[in-house]
Amino acid sequence: MTPRGPFILHSFYSLQDTRNALALWSNSFGLNPRVCYNRFVRITASAYLNNANMTSAKPRVLVLGLDGATWTLLDPLLAQQKLPTLGKLIQNGSRSILRSCIQPSSEQAWSAFATGKQNGKFGLYGFYQRAKNSYALEYINASHRRAATLWRILSERGKKCVVVNVPLTWPVEKINGALVSGLMTPGLNSEFTFPHELKNELLNELGEYIIDVDIERGETGGESLDELAARVKRMSELQTRAFEYLLEKNSDWDFGMLVHRAPDILCHKFWRYQDPSHPLYNEREAAQWGNVINDCFEYLDAFNARLLEKFADENTTVIVLSDHGFGPLTHAVYLNQYFAQKGILAYKEQQGNTLSSALRAGVKRLNNPLVGAVKARVFELFPKLKSNLHYSMAYGNMDWSRTKAYAVGTMGNVYLNVRGREPEGRLETGDYEAARDEVISVMRELRDPETQKPIFDFVYRREEIYHGDALEDAPDVVGLIDGPYHIAAVDWRGANGKEKSIVEKVGNQLLFVSDTSGQHRMNGILIANGAGISPNHPITQSPNLIDLAPTILQIFGEAIPNDMDGRVLNELLLHQRQAAYAPASNFENQMDGEYSDAERQAIEERLAGLGYLG
Repeated sequence: MTPRGPFILHSFYSLQDTRNALALWSNSFGLNPRVCYNRFVRITASAYLNNANMTSAKPRVLVLGLDGATWTLLDPLLAQQKLPTLGKLIQNGSRSILRSCIQPSSEQAWSAFATGKQNGKFGLYGFYQRAKNSYALEYINASHRRAATLWRILSERGKKCVVVNVPLTWPVEKINGALVSGLMTPGLNSEFTFPHELKNELLNELGEYIIDVDIERGETGGESLDELAARVKRMSELQTRAFEYLLEKNSDWDFGMLVHRAPDILCHKFWRYQDPSHPLYNEREAAQWGNVINDCFEYLDAFNARLLEKFADENTTVIVLSDHGFGPLTHAVYLNQYFAQKGILAYKEQQGNTLSSALRAGVKRLNNPLVGAVKARVFELFPKLKSNLHYSMAYGNMDWSRTKAYAVGTMGNVYLNVRGREPEGRLETGDYEAARDEVISVMRELRDPETQKPIFDFVYRREEIYHGDALEDAPDVVGLIDGPYHIAAVDWRGANGKEKSIVEKVGNQLLFVSDTSGQHRMNGILIANGAGISPNHPITQSPNLIDLAPTILQIFGEAIPNDMDGRVLNELLLHQRQAAYAPASNFENQMDGEYSDAERQAIEERLAGLGYLG
């Protein structure tokens, strides 16, 4: 009865109107007029106080990340009204494509979101990068990032933040509030929370916790796929509960952020089962696993509904976004093999290369690279391999004295082999630009043999897309793939012969990613709703990930560091005002992010399962 009272009484203005309203209320519910009067006084006073508080209530921003979400998958579900939470947010808010960074990979993309800067300033170009003055590779984490995060900036300005499961937040940083780290965290044995004592508190509250789900590389049987889908759902449930717990514990929070990693994990593994155009599509398998990805979006929609009901009031701005989109992965591209054919790269003779031969022989016995007994046997024979498997297989056979350039990673990052910069550099400084022009030319010439379409959508010199203090660590050439091609750094097919094909359809050969069928795309999603958001406003200029940090600071009325590269998305905002800028504070990352050998191995296996090692 009480909620209806103010609704009725707010329709009347005079004393007589109020008397009439009280009589109406009394008759409607069979109450004594005096009781109605007393309730009227209490309700009116409460409404007045609430309205007074509302006018001075602090703004809040709630960010919900759907890692890898794409309108391609969401729009059909929205049309079928299977995502009611997102549907309501869109109906009363605004939606748009959200462009990712280059490259559109989670560790770079979420860092672009968090810092409001492009890679040349935050200094990350892949899940692993070259160690200084070396060809060796090292796995990155938050200690490698060279720019302050949004939650650190807000914390320094007195805002309380709750951040859960954002990739690349380990090692954890000290913030005003609570933080639970995400992808690239070594495991539950590490210090993955801030404050550190929060770890045991969470485990006691939830009973268990899952930071990320491992996906074994290679082909996966049906039972394993069912277990994987169930495990990912359980992970999402636990992380949602952790976020709820921390928001309730930090009830005066200002900024809250949770990233759901489930769409990314499942799109990598299950795309083939829901896409009839995929070369590995099979009707029988589709009947069993074709709904796994859609089911994921539906249960995440329900989890998000719970969060919004509990924590989003009229003073809360809600932002839902993805770090990149998704699409089919249909071909592996052996870029270093291509460079070898073009005389840009050279391999040593295969004879006597016991390591490569043994590994290839082992994995060819099973179309299941480096799992089970094979992996154990290989590591038993070659114990040093355990800490740097990927480097050994991808680059251990390079003849650096005859190599001008080589690709690192799965997305088209290419480094030149420069004397004085690389340990065995071949190129003199004066030959740098000519060699780079040659690399760019051959990359632009590389085409799909069936369609004759270019493999790379764009090929850039690094300074064309990056700038900042970290530019010197960037790849010399950056090839952007916004299509179904995956750069395979490791060639499991055998000897480095010139007769081998450069572009292979998935399923034709034993590939490092033989059971990965989904690949990242540049176009992600953005939905904004709630306090300060202009509803149903068309966004003519596609926003970029780096635009969200300055926009969120603008919503809070906070000055924006003047070294952020993103713009304020004024077209989203109901009340547009001139943005205030402030000099950027000096940032020095002093976190210790050294992985142990065991942690490095765990990270390697997790990334390999997602197809991030090639």
